[in-house]
Amino acid sequence: MKEKDFEKYTIKEMPADERPQEKLIKFGPDYLSNAELLALIIRTGNSKGDSAIDTATKVLRSLRSANDSNGLNSLKNASLSDLMEVDGIGEAKAAMILAAVQLGIRLAVASNGTKIRVTSPSIAANYVLSEMSVLEQEHFRIMTLNTKKEINFIREISKGTINMTIVHCREVFRTAISDNAHSIILLHNHPTGDPSPSKEDIKLTKDLVEASKIIGIDILDHIIIGDNKYFSFLEEGLL
Repeated sequence: MKEKDFEKYTIKEMPADERPQEKLIKFGPDYLSNAELLALIIRTGNSKGDSAIDTATKVLRSLRSANDSNGLNSLKNASLSDLMEVDGIGEAKAAMILAAVQLGIRLAVASNGTKIRVTSPSIAANYVLSEMSVLEQEHFRIMTLNTKKEINFIREISKGTINMTIVHCREVFRTAISDNAHSIILLHNHPTGDPSPSKEDIKLTKDLVEASKIIGIDILDHIIIGDNKYFSFLEEGLL
């Protein structure tokens, strides 16, 4: 069955051996079209009766361009708002798509041994945005970098309540030293969705920066993750 034929059916109305999940189980993921793979991620269609495959097809069509006839290449650069413009794609489904795309990018990087080089706050923020923006408690982490500013690891330092976490300077730098980090980026999330720094966030950043001068491990930025958006101390001139 060709991709365009899917629009005639809901998934339940399709023959069992033509349904994406059954096809994947029987033949493997390589056998599925782009729309079918995307349909398995979003799982459901919309209230107008479109199936998950209909909705997935619309997502790919919305991203098509002269240089990207099937929309797949543009998917890796799509934003949350881009995806939510498609009928049937709400915030939750858009977040799932972005998470799947980001996982694919990281797998591709890992498979060829290439590390991600952090040359701007947005690169560091986007690396953790999908995952950290949905955390229900506040987590404080550090991104450890090598001499080329390539990402080595993301390490969790502490986990708090819905609006507070306790960060000890010694744990931050003990972890950085253990990773042989040349520099680090501080990361934490605000479960409220607003990434604006609190007075405590600003004080903590200043304290850690002062300690970093003694220890000799640079702090390049402190990034706060909100509801699919971020605040960078470096971009805002606070570092």
